[in-house]
Amino acid sequence: MLLAGSAALAQDCDFDCTVKKHLDAIQAQDFESFAETITGDDTLSFILPNGFNTLDRARYLEMIKGWFAEEGWHLDYQVVNKRQSEDMGWVLLLVNYREDDRGGQPYAIDHFLLLIFEKQNGMWKLVHDQNTKTEIKPETEK
Repeated sequence: MLLAGSAALAQDCDFDCTVKKHLDAIQAQDFESFAETITGDDTLSFILPNGFNTLDRARYLEMIKGWFAEEGWHLDYQVVNKRQSEDMGWVLLLVNYREDDRGGQPYAIDHFLLLIFEKQNGMWKLVHDQNTKTEIKPETEK
C-alpha cells in the first residue's frame, strides 16, 4: 500500500534519484524498493547476456525476486554514459558480476547493462533492461 506521503516522495525523485534507488535496491537485494522503480505496464523488455529475452513484466519481476533470494552473488558497476530527456532516460553501466558458487565453481562475467526509464504519471519507471556480455573495457564517460 502506497501512502499519500510516499507518493509525493516518489514523484519528487528525479531521474538520477530513481537510477540510484534502482541500483541501491539491487545491491541490497531489496525487492520491494526495486519493484517501486519498475513500470506498471504489462510490458517490460528484458535481455540477458545469453540472449534470453522476455517482454513480460510479471515474468521479469518473478525472475528478479528469485535472483534476490539467492546468496553469494556480488555486483559492482561503473557508469559509462547517461542521457535524459523530458520523458525518457537511460544509463549504460559496465557491470562486474560474480557468484561464489555456480554449480560447484566460481562464476564471473563482465557485461554492459542498459537501463531505460520512462516518465509515467510523474515518476521515472524502468521499461527496458538489457545485459550484453563484453570482454572489452569501455572508454570513460565523456
